[in-house]
Amino acid sequence: MKRLLSAFLLSIFTALYALAQQPIYLFPEFKPAEVVFHGFSPEKVNVNIDAAGQRILYQRGGKVYEMTNAYALESMAVNGQTFVMKNGLLCERLSWEKDTVYVNWRFKKVNTGSVGAMGAATQNKVDVLWTNTVSGTPVEGEGRYYAMGEYSREIWERKSDNTYIFRIGDTEYTAKRLKDLYKAFPEQKEALKAYVKEKKYTMENAQEALNVISYLRGLVQ
Repeated sequence: MKRLLSAFLLSIFTALYALAQQPIYLFPEFKPAEVVFHGFSPEKVNVNIDAAGQRILYQRGGKVYEMTNAYALESMAVNGQTFVMKNGLLCERLSWEKDTVYVNWRFKKVNTGSVGAMGAATQNKVDVLWTNTVSGTPVEGEGRYYAMGEYSREIWERKSDNTYIFRIGDTEYTAKRLKDLYKAFPEQKEALKAYVKEKKYTMENAQEALNVISYLRGLVQ
């Protein structure tokens, strides 16, 4: 039965010998994981998450594969974190102050400057914090990529573009930006704006985003 299950899972994974786009990994290395699909027994593999392409990648036999049936994912336990599919998005399920918040980790590359032919760097200002957990642990070694040109190299940095799914009362909300919260809660808008300004919070930092959601919940309830 186990062999049949493994054969089935392998048959619905696609080998990636050359990735169509360079991944931005959520974890600094592939991590042991227990993956459960709806209707099947748990499968143990080493995985990582491409937070740019929104793909689950895994290693086996020295090759990298893409999990093409992630839509059927029931849960994935990796690195002490639990990931599930929520509203069509791959999300980490977090217990936060007696409530559940789903975080869709997403990074995108932003051009921040270039390295000229003589090696001199011209770099635009970037003020962002890259984290792979709400505790603020930096992702090391995966933050910079180079697009090679004839005379120069463009420098790219990662920018957070997370989505947060949460409930207040009987209603579920989805937010990526502070303006999404202001629009959804017009009566609490001014108080929330004052709080964010005082704390200098942004939605790009997951810890700060969760604090904003908790404060908003207190305003509403």
